[in-house]
Amino acid sequence: MARQRDMAGLGLPGDPQAGGRGSSERIGPAAAAWAVGVHPPNQLVGRHEDRAALRQILQGAARLVTLTGPSGTGKTRLAQAVVGDVRAGFRDGAWPVELAALSEPSQLAATVTVACRAVFDNSFRTPDNLHDGLRDRELLLVLDNCEHVADGVADLLTSLLSYCRGLRVLTTSRQPLQIYGERLYPVRPLPLAPSLRAPLAELAASPAIALFVQRARAVAPDFALTDDNVGDVAEICRLVDGLPLAIELAATKLRLFGPPALLARLRDGIDILRLELTDVPLRQQSMRAAIHWGYQLLTQEERDLLIRLGVFAGEFSTAAMVAVVPAAQARGEELLESLLDKGMLSSSVGADGEPRFCQLHTMRAFCVERLRTAADEREVRDRHAEYVLRLVADAGRDLRSGRLTAYVRRLRSDLGDARAAYRHLCARGDADAALTLATGMWRFMFSQGHWSEGLQMLEETLRDGAVGRLNAEAFHAAGVLAMALGKYASAEVYQRRAIAAFHELGEVAGEAAALNCQGNLARVRGDLAEARRLCEQSLSLWQAVEAPRAAALVLIDLAMISMRRGDMSEIDEAISFALPLMDDDGDDWNARCVRALAGLMAFRRGDQQKAERICRSVAAEAVEMDAHPGTPFALEALGLVLAGRRRPPTDQSAVRLFAAAGSIRAETQSYACAEILTYVDRALQHLRQRLGTVAFENACIAGKTLPLPALLDEDAGLVAQPTWTHDTARTENGDVFHGTSLTAREREVVVLVANGLTNRQIANRLSIAEWTATNHVRHVMRKLAMPSRVHVAQWVTQRHLSQ
Repeated sequence: MARQRDMAGLGLPGDPQAGGRGSSERIGPAAAAWAVGVHPPNQLVGRHEDRAALRQILQGAARLVTLTGPSGTGKTRLAQAVVGDVRAGFRDGAWPVELAALSEPSQLAATVTVACRAVFDNSFRTPDNLHDGLRDRELLLVLDNCEHVADGVADLLTSLLSYCRGLRVLTTSRQPLQIYGERLYPVRPLPLAPSLRAPLAELAASPAIALFVQRARAVAPDFALTDDNVGDVAEICRLVDGLPLAIELAATKLRLFGPPALLARLRDGIDILRLELTDVPLRQQSMRAAIHWGYQLLTQEERDLLIRLGVFAGEFSTAAMVAVVPAAQARGEELLESLLDKGMLSSSVGADGEPRFCQLHTMRAFCVERLRTAADEREVRDRHAEYVLRLVADAGRDLRSGRLTAYVRRLRSDLGDARAAYRHLCARGDADAALTLATGMWRFMFSQGHWSEGLQMLEETLRDGAVGRLNAEAFHAAGVLAMALGKYASAEVYQRRAIAAFHELGEVAGEAAALNCQGNLARVRGDLAEARRLCEQSLSLWQAVEAPRAAALVLIDLAMISMRRGDMSEIDEAISFALPLMDDDGDDWNARCVRALAGLMAFRRGDQQKAERICRSVAAEAVEMDAHPGTPFALEALGLVLAGRRRPPTDQSAVRLFAAAGSIRAETQSYACAEILTYVDRALQHLRQRLGTVAFENACIAGKTLPLPALLDEDAGLVAQPTWTHDTARTENGDVFHGTSLTAREREVVVLVANGLTNRQIANRLSIAEWTATNHVRHVMRKLAMPSRVHVAQWVTQRHLSQ
């Protein structure tokens, strides 16, 4: 049975386990075949920009270019494509030399000589006169897989490049060769889908998913990307870091598992990423082997650090590394730089402008396995948990100072580490430390929609009979999260315990906060009299401890209770009192919510211009914050104001904003204000009537799929849906339909669908049978990977607006 060749395009035949036996004779013919244009069987996916950049570099002044990157990124496959692109520009051709099978640097010269012998004046040259053989040649020498003989390659190329003026070299290596004049070109993993909010066709075109689908269909021809499985496929690609080798290995498992089952097994470890092939080196038949190949090239000191860095579930700083691995304090920066050079770590710039480092998921899985067998695993995990506890405590100081945004941003990149530390603290039986961590994280968990997880962490460590400030705060936190989840009975029990505990401790501020939450719970449940009683009691306590900002928030809650009764008299006064206090105190979250209310009140008074200015500003700031509970409310407030214009363009913008808010709330479980949702539901009913079903659904799809900044763009938001004509189809074909396989007739059908025509109306317009029109629409939906005609209409509209 024929087997698929060249998994991920990462090499020519030759197994590093086989040593140097016969390697030159086996590699030479394969390299020669590659050089003269034998193409790999699989299309190269997602590397168009890399190919273009490398063509320009190799045709420019650079004489030595090194493709670097971690295991499985497809360095060799990219080099193959680039050689095919530039080979004609070298008088004496391009000659690849596979080095993976070499065991000693001393074999380098002989291997290069054999691979290039066809360009010599006579039939064969010895390694001793390789320099003379290449001196007058104009060729591209491609040295593949240099990392394990990097020093020998550096010595050889330093000599050759200084002696052979017409020589240019392209190498692939997991680390730089450190030669003067070397031009590094990092080969990064394939880009992942930026957001599942994008339409299915855009997700299918993202490089990582496109490669997965290509290789999946090679083993499961009936596989199709759908709305139901695209989330699992995107998560699979994320877990394997967008590495082409890992994606291809994962895709082959669709012969045995569907995407959900494959995803579950992949979360258990990387052993599923394997496939035995007779014509592929062992290091490319599994991710474990590919990682181990590079791991063996590290020094013992580098291995020890790399394994212990596996304790970090996400990004980490240099300070975090030293705190968790004290042994790295002396040479930590030097070792980090070396691991970066060798593709074992990646780096980025954190929110604070400082560099942060992380391991790929596949590399971390490998390191965690080895850490479990290390003698100091417990010590490493203990130090990691202590570091996370200090981190959360430091973030808490931002929170107490009213800087919620700073608190959220500080913890967002460390959520994975907090989860890991919490599990370790529970496993070692340290309930107090685990509860301290859960309580310190609850506001973050609430702000990001992780309500169930946050409540579970608290419930696992709370003790009913315990007393003390920590338990009081934990009861209050559990009550807030339970209320957000709709568990009103549990929320009431937790808040009552919090009120009693704070009262016993004499913690007036804590008691006031718990009473306020208890009042909001009564409001949500419809007991407005009890809600007012509790909130007024909370207000008196806040006033007693002279906390005007907290008192202002309670006044807003009291005004909302009055609003539920139809009394709007208190809201303006509460807003006027609250806004200056919260702006001065720097609490941007609550301030934005109150400003949004101020915008809605201006709208209610008929000041459309002021209302839109305020609500648009609040929505833009909320989107820039990137996910917090107030975002849906901010979008809905702006949507209500725009809907008040009662014009088709702004009606579409309003529907998009409402749809986006609903989508975010469904994804993050963000809190919904019942009073505002009543107005939103009423507005949506009117908008559907005014726009019509097709335009309304079109706008809903845009709201759920377009990036939020695009929805807030004033020009984009006010552009009317284009009226499509046959002339439009002919003049726009080159742009709107670029990259599709639609026929001329199918393109006409698309623009008619975009106008909202039914199949019968399309048939009448084109003078064809109705069943023919129906088939055309079906073919269009299949070719564009769209599940409905509404999606087709939205697709062409978005393309038109993007031109």
